[in-house]
Amino acid sequence: MKSKTKSLILLLIAMQISCLVACKKEGKETFVEPSVNLSLDSITTTKKHIIVWEEILITAHARGENLEYQWRTNHGSMLGRDSATVRYWGCPTCVGLNTVECVVTNSFGSVSDTIMIQVD
Repeated sequence: MKSKTKSLILLLIAMQISCLVACKKEGKETFVEPSVNLSLDSITTTKKHIIVWEEILITAHARGENLEYQWRTNHGSMLGRDSATVRYWGCPTCVGLNTVECVVTNSFGSVSDTIMIQVD
């Protein structure tokens, strides 16, 4: 009985080894950090606290190839919505804390970030 059990165990071990060898991947896989292909590191502005009609520049600092920019805001106006830097200003109805968002896209996907601007 012990001989049959020992043979069965050896057979199972041999099968597992052959399966591992057959399933072995050839070559080394290369892992590319997603931030190498597309990253929005920060959004900066010349000022975060402005008065009505005051213009500021807001810039998206992004990395990657073939980047496309799209800006939007809940209040205020912008010029250059498809570039890395926009010119932003708030009118009298924009008084308060306003959110400005930038979405950056390329063939690897999209990333976004926001910045808050206080208009008085």
